[in-house]
Amino acid sequence: MVKKIRLKAKKKRTQAQTPAPKKDQVTGSKKNPKGSASGARGGIKISDQAVKTLEKYRDEHNDKYSAKSKQVDLGKLKAVFRRGAGAFSASHRPQVTSRTQWALARVKAFLKLVGTGERKKSYTTDLDLLPKGHPQRTEKETKSELLSIPDKYSHIDFTPPQGVQDAARRGLEVRATKPPSQRGGTEVGLARARDLSNGEQLSPDTVKRMLNYFTRHEVDKQGSTWSDQGKGWQAWHLWGGDAGFAWSRKVVKQMKTADSKSQSLTAYAEASLLNEVRTYEVPDGLTVGRPFKTLSLGQVSSRMNGQPIGDSIDTELLDEMVRVFNARKESDPVIIDWQHATSPFQDGVQGPDAGNALGMIIDLEVKDDGLYAVPAYNERGLKVVNEAGGILWSSPEYLHGEIFTRDGGDKVGDAQLLAITLTPRPAQQSDKIDRIFLKENLSMYSKDQLNAMDHNDLVDFANREQDLNRQKDEMIKQLEKQVKSMNEDNEAKIAKDNEELNEHYDDDKKKMNEHYDDDKKKMNEHYDDDKKKMNEHYSKDEDDKKDKKMNEHKKMNESLTSPALLSEIQMLREQVTQLRQAKIEVEKSTAVNQLLNEGKISPNEEAVAREAYDMKLEGRESFWNMFSERQSNSVVPMTTIGHGASGQEITKETINLKVKKLSEDKGISYSQALTEFRTSNSSEYNQAYGV
Repeated sequence: MVKKIRLKAKKKRTQAQTPAPKKDQVTGSKKNPKGSASGARGGIKISDQAVKTLEKYRDEHNDKYSAKSKQVDLGKLKAVFRRGAGAFSASHRPQVTSRTQWALARVKAFLKLVGTGERKKSYTTDLDLLPKGHPQRTEKETKSELLSIPDKYSHIDFTPPQGVQDAARRGLEVRATKPPSQRGGTEVGLARARDLSNGEQLSPDTVKRMLNYFTRHEVDKQGSTWSDQGKGWQAWHLWGGDAGFAWSRKVVKQMKTADSKSQSLTAYAEASLLNEVRTYEVPDGLTVGRPFKTLSLGQVSSRMNGQPIGDSIDTELLDEMVRVFNARKESDPVIIDWQHATSPFQDGVQGPDAGNALGMIIDLEVKDDGLYAVPAYNERGLKVVNEAGGILWSSPEYLHGEIFTRDGGDKVGDAQLLAITLTPRPAQQSDKIDRIFLKENLSMYSKDQLNAMDHNDLVDFANREQDLNRQKDEMIKQLEKQVKSMNEDNEAKIAKDNEELNEHYDDDKKKMNEHYDDDKKKMNEHYDDDKKKMNEHYSKDEDDKKDKKMNEHKKMNESLTSPALLSEIQMLREQVTQLRQAKIEVEKSTAVNQLLNEGKISPNEEAVAREAYDMKLEGRESFWNMFSERQSNSVVPMTTIGHGASGQEITKETINLKVKKLSEDKGISYSQALTEFRTSNSSEYNQAYGV
């Protein structure tokens, strides 16, 4: 049998791979020893002329690309230059006679790779010098980069204290003495124990994971093998034990405090303090507004099915949008509208005044976390933003793909921003982009007014604006906290009242049910044989006679001398007061739910609307009217999202009403009715109680 052997043809060298002649084969030098170009900070020494050329390349490149992942510094370019000069000693094109020329050509190839991502397949030798965040960077990141500790946490010590180190070490030692079947801890836990026992500095995310672990597994201390140093005991100590729990809780609290302080600062105020003030020439009738982030980096997904919406947003896409915007803003202005009313892709238009623009975008900027826009509003736009009171976000409309002109068909780019719409329901997650506000800022001043200000005036203005921002942010936080606290207190109070009522009105004493005209509640009072006389003073079927009967009963009380009866009557009065308060809560929920179902408010506004209803009861109706007088379906109706198949809202309150009705219809106790309802309607119960 003859075995055929296929010989692989030797690949032909390119001109660039031509071996260098003997005279050019130089390895290292006293000025730049071997290995000096292994990083971007190698202390590389090159000629003054070469340095000037590299500085020129650097400045031109950084002016063209604003994203951090595409910015370069002189150290990187010197390293690439040095590598290119070294490569000249191994091979180069025969027609290239200058080592500097060959090195600069490599620098240009590197800059092209940084800016556009384009490179020859064989060019892989400088990928380790790419800026952090560049998609083609291959260098293993240093430990400090892996930890990613932001500057705002610079005052926090992320090194585990001695007590945490000792607990982790103890966990490893005990685990080693156990047979394999009795060893606790996962691979992640073991890795965490090694880092802790060695006193390694941790990242903020790792400390947060530690706290999450301890919070979830504190119940393990009740396990039957805890006292025998079983699996739960071992795992707990691998994560640092009780000392680790206390330390992670303290560090996370410090981080939250730092986050709160950081969020209260505005980027624009900081720029003003540095005297970096931009001015804009805008058409008559337009007013420059506060810049806002309109596109956040990352993938946007549908809330309905979890599927991605479009392509993931990256800095390359945003850079291209900005480039095309600057090139085409005179021919293709980016307008601001309401709810995509002017979009050619919209089936219908919505108010206010469908089809009318609210302003235009006059500048775009790419920052580390997304795309920022500078708006200029007309009178209608100013009114819409002002009346929204901060409950407003932006939703950009853009094309991603080849873009051509409309007056000749020439290609202008690969991405273009068409419009930015104002909406109370953005497609992106609300906390990923900025709210839309109208705030006084330096951009609203004319050039003459700015020129008349000296540096101290600008700094004072920025300080005042920063203080106002902080005060308003603090007010918003306080308001949100108060509304949340009120909701929690009301829910707790209703739950407590329900529990007390259910215990009080049992089969051995009396049973009271609530009924009202609008909310279909009735109140039935049942007493035992010793209290039948009191039932004559209450009507079970006519709600409009309740007050009259109660007054008659009060008159009778004046002639009663039994302390027991007086105590019973006082208790009934208190219960009537509680029931009236409960009725107000039900009426409030009904009114707010109606706004939700009519699409006049969004779920995010529900808590504020409930507070507005309370203000209405106090005689201050303007806040409530702002919601109730909105156009129907100005936001997505609640009947289309987050509700049951019937469109009815599913909350703890609606579940409570259904259980009470079931208890009444079947003549069973509340607890029995709750068990039966939970068994037959488990999905509805779980949705209401977040199980």
